[in-house]
Amino acid sequence: MTQNYTGMRKGISLVEMTIAIVLFAVLAAIGLKYTKVYLNTDLQAKKARVAAATDQASQLVQAYQIYKTEMGVEPTAINDFNGSSSILTTWPTKIKEMSQAGWELNTSTGLPGTGVAFQMKLDKNVSTTDKIDALHCAVFNREFNSTQDLNVTNSFNFGTAAAKKATQGNYFCYGQATTNNPTIMVVVP
Repeated sequence: MTQNYTGMRKGISLVEMTIAIVLFAVLAAIGLKYTKVYLNTDLQAKKARVAAATDQASQLVQAYQIYKTEMGVEPTAINDFNGSSSILTTWPTKIKEMSQAGWELNTSTGLPGTGVAFQMKLDKNVSTTDKIDALHCAVFNREFNSTQDLNVTNSFNFGTAAAKKATQGNYFCYGQATTNNPTIMVVVP
């Protein structure tokens, strides 16, 4: 005896399951794209680089003060820190996404106080300034002044070193991106 087909069946076919999986994958891909934009991972990466630069700057200022205390004179060159004094075993690693040269010692800034500062030229692309350099500068200034706008262009003017020191204290980024690369400067107190 044979059973008549009633139009009802148990389960789903392989084709139906494949279509459902493809639809879920497309929806997941769209959701991931919008989640990534929402989280702005690029800005978070810049903030992490700026945090690393800030930490390096603090270490350099402390090394400067230790050198001055132990040696009785002010250091005049970077080599003073890891030469015979052995205050720093190595110079801080360059943050290659921000600067090609890394930190430099500037003993004649002309700024009030000691006139000594550590500075990092933001020159990721070596010869040209782009929005990435300007955004790193804006993020650095925002760390010490919450009114700094992060919406910058590659021709944004961050002002002069003297003006920035007057408004932000010893940690600031200055310069105009079209004429010279923005520079992070940390003045030794």
